[in-house]
Amino acid sequence: MPPEKTPSKQREREKSDEALRDSDLASENQADLSRDAERVEADKAKLQSRSDSDASRDLGRADTGRSPADRQDERDERLRLERQISDQAIKGERLRADTATETARSHHQASAKSSAELLSQEQESHQETKATLTTREEFLAIVSHDLRNPLNHISIAAQNLLEEPKYVKELATSINRSAGEMLRLIQDLLDIERIAVGKLTLHYEEHDVSEIIKEAVEAFQGDAVPKEIILSAKPEDVCGYVVCDRSRVMQVLSNLIGNAIKFTPIRGQICVSCARTDTGGKEVQVSVSDTGEGISPEKIKTIFERFSQINSQDRRGIGLGLYIAKMMVEEHPGRIWVESKLGEGSTFHFTLPFSANP
Repeated sequence: MPPEKTPSKQREREKSDEALRDSDLASENQADLSRDAERVEADKAKLQSRSDSDASRDLGRADTGRSPADRQDERDERLRLERQISDQAIKGERLRADTATETARSHHQASAKSSAELLSQEQESHQETKATLTTREEFLAIVSHDLRNPLNHISIAAQNLLEEPKYVKELATSINRSAGEMLRLIQDLLDIERIAVGKLTLHYEEHDVSEIIKEAVEAFQGDAVPKEIILSAKPEDVCGYVVCDRSRVMQVLSNLIGNAIKFTPIRGQICVSCARTDTGGKEVQVSVSDTGEGISPEKIKTIFERFSQINSQDRRGIGLGLYIAKMMVEEHPGRIWVESKLGEGSTFHFTLPFSANP
């Protein structure tokens, strides 16, 4: 006698049978859908065939009773229309091809132009870099030369001081003058770096501009004596107070007076003065005039630019000092410019804001 089936196995068998019935039903449904689709396609084909036949019979009936010439004209007309449609299609395709070709040509030309411009920019950048490197090399050579000269003077004066102690005052004056030149040049180099990184700072206060001028002139009397230059300040030009950074204005005057002494011949004259401007009395104009050889118009255009004097053989108008002076004056804010005639001398002017309440 066979063992009885457990309820669990019986349920598994029932689930299996149910899944099989569902699968068979799905297959039958899919087959029905396929047969329906085939019937639809067959019906469409039969209708199209019937429509073509009807059109052919209608054409045959239309041709009945017409002369061969009429039928030929109709065929020619259909041929003409077909050719016209074909020509339009060819024309459209040709237009699309030409448009695509022109677009590709435009892209190519634009790419070539862009490449040419990029190459030109790279060449210009290379030339600028090359010029900058050359300028820096010449700049370092000039700075080294300018530092070496006062250092040599200090060394010679110190040696003479050891050998000839009776000239102590004169030698000490020479040492002090040379050391001052070196300090000014080093200060200029430091200021150029501050300007380049945007860290130039000014401390504004109210100062008597005439006192600043007198102090600057007195500081350079010792430099003017060896060349017998008359260095003076006009005491009658009392301009009152200005709002400025005193040390920076002294630096500007030092650069201008030092340049004037350097490029003024023996027994020449230098005068530092000030006056109110015509701009509503809001500015004071300080001027440094000399009786030197003057500056050419071409040099005046670039004299305040950074390193503008490096390639000049006579180095007229120290490039470092005038560039820094321009930056200092414009920061106050003010203006700086030069008037000069060859053979007659030069006058450097700069302005400072006037203070009505000292």
